[in-house]
Amino acid sequence: MSHSRREPMRPSYLLAAALMLATTANSWAQDATDGVPNIKQPDQENIQAQMRDTWETIKQFSADQKDQALAALRHAMDALDEDIDQASERIDENWQDMSQDARLKKQDALSELKEQREALQTRYQQLEASSEDNWEAAKARFGGAWESTKDAWSELTAPQPRAAD
Repeated sequence: MSHSRREPMRPSYLLAAALMLATTANSWAQDATDGVPNIKQPDQENIQAQMRDTWETIKQFSADQKDQALAALRHAMDALDEDIDQASERIDENWQDMSQDARLKKQDALSELKEQREALQTRYQQLEASSEDNWEAAKARFGGAWESTKDAWSELTAPQPRAAD
């Protein structure tokens, strides 16, 4: 009976294995929030790209995955609502530093974003009420509303010149 001799693990392999384990565990921990898939929590710098990524993920869901898609969209829309609130707060905080023109543009952009968000909610409700027969059409309509909301976010967060001192 021959025993194969185990070679000690090299430090570089050990480090790679530890790093892989740590990042995988972190990834798994972030993949679900209360049973809802994590659809990339938006941060202020990357929300437009993350909205694109969210839609790219959601549009792959079939009618059989409707419940998961709706839960993921609800989660993403709730996060978007938080980001809209934060953006509105930042506008208020920077109000004095903005030119009159910039203020008007921000007010208009915020108003447009809120209108698009309401339209998105309507499309979400239609998606929620859809059947297997009209799932793809309802999903496409929701996708159009999602894109419009993303565009409105982009307009709101576009840099504005500061007021002259």
